[in-house]
Amino acid sequence: LGLALTPPSHSPATTDAAVDLASAFTDDAIASSSQRALMTASEVATTSSLNQGDFMILAGALSWSTYIFRTSSVAKSYSELDLQFSKNVLLAVMYFGWFLTTAVTSLLAAAASASTSLPSLLASGTWMEALAPLWSGWASLPVWVLLAYSAVGPGAVADLLQQSGQKEVSASESNIILCFESLFAAVCAFVFLGEVSSAKEMTGGLFIVMAAILASK
Repeated sequence: LGLALTPPSHSPATTDAAVDLASAFTDDAIASSSQRALMTASEVATTSSLNQGDFMILAGALSWSTYIFRTSSVAKSYSELDLQFSKNVLLAVMYFGWFLTTAVTSLLAAAASASTSLPSLLASGTWMEALAPLWSGWASLPVWVLLAYSAVGPGAVADLLQQSGQKEVSASESNIILCFESLFAAVCAFVFLGEVSSAKEMTGGLFIVMAAILASK
């Protein structure tokens, strides 16, 4: 929603004024001004409109909040290991189904592009080329290191700590405290990537910290 209410910041007023002053002394001043106005309107429409990605992120946030509330309701009835095992089994089934769907779609697309049938494609042995992008990084050591870290760190340790903590903390308080994730991400981005947060981003982070403090009281 902040994107929808925030005007674009990459068109300084001083630059526009200088361009308008210069074009006033040319024969095509009206055409140039009209073209700039159309470009500005296009930029505003691009930066201020909600798109499919925004709604997907909102749906993800809703799903994550639902997961947090459900965890608080069942955390006291089951051990952390049982909850983590159930979650991992469910995720494995879902990811395997996702992989199968993508593989079948890739094979069908390859068969259509080759003007042949799927059985003929499988018999020719060229089906491996169609599926190669699905495991293109399997021989890369950094890829396996990152996968191992994702499984052990965010995938296991973080979940176990969260499930243990939600036995003692309410769901609403847990949800707000977990918003510190964006603050930690900003710090890591500065330390490891050299990215500097804008004043608007730091203001949002301050609101997150204040909300977490108020919710914990």
